[in-house]
Amino acid sequence: MFTLWVYLYNIYLSGVFMATLYDFWRGLDKDERIQFCETTKISYGYMESHLIHGRKKPGMETIQKMVDASNKKLTHKCIFEFFLRKTSVA
Repeated sequence: MFTLWVYLYNIYLSGVFMATLYDFWRGLDKDERIQFCETTKISYGYMESHLIHGRKKPGMETIQKMVDASNKKLTHKCIFEFFLRKTSVA
């Protein structure tokens, strides 16, 4: 069973299964989250409160920064799909 899990995890990391922004964020430890926010120039609180839950939609420049800072774990497509599936919160 362990071998199967490792295999599936490696497929996931290779990009066959694209992470959502939420999954990507939750997969980072606190220091990695802080580094990601510093690199993308997104405040930690804004990321935690709004972006990973899809409450706010980022602009194209911010999306590009997130793709670049994720080391190819996030793609434009997966970010677009993540936010397009979310409905606006009033």
